[in-house]
Amino acid sequence: MTLPQSRFYILAGPPGAGKTTLLHSLSGRLNTVPEYARRVLAHERKTGGRATGDQDPALFVERMLDMAISDFEAADGLTLFDRGLPDLLAFCAHYRIPDDAVRDAVATRRYQTDVFFLPAWEDIYTTDDERILDFAGARAFGALIRTAYQQSGYNLIQVPTASPQARAAFVSDRIAL
Repeated sequence: MTLPQSRFYILAGPPGAGKTTLLHSLSGRLNTVPEYARRVLAHERKTGGRATGDQDPALFVERMLDMAISDFEAADGLTLFDRGLPDLLAFCAHYRIPDDAVRDAVATRRYQTDVFFLPAWEDIYTTDDERILDFAGARAFGALIRTAYQQSGYNLIQVPTASPQARAAFVSDRIAL
């Protein structure tokens, strides 16, 4: 069993809530890990692979799980992740696929108990090649993410809807950067 990582923090929330922008704002001050879902999707679309939510959701989750575990195991020191392992429980619920492997990983690889949750924010929401949900779908997916973290024993700290600089200051103050 992997011990808790008190220096590993997560940015969680629905697609398009500003997690990646916030991660970039903080990247010079601590180690950061980009979102695994976007990396898997970009790779699959580039190579013609089937591990996407619209083609093979189970394979998509499996690839994301492998990448998330690899990211966790490779991280060192004060690190901020754009999505953590518990997010994958929301993907499993969304796609209605078994989540046993994800639950095992969530139980054995723990992050800082306080998770920064960015709420759905329609004013900044956009779609792109990897983000195909409409805003209502993104908000609903955010509710699945919220539930996944709460059921996994994490405390959600809501990040205010504000400028990237204000959000970065909010997170920085709470992790003592």
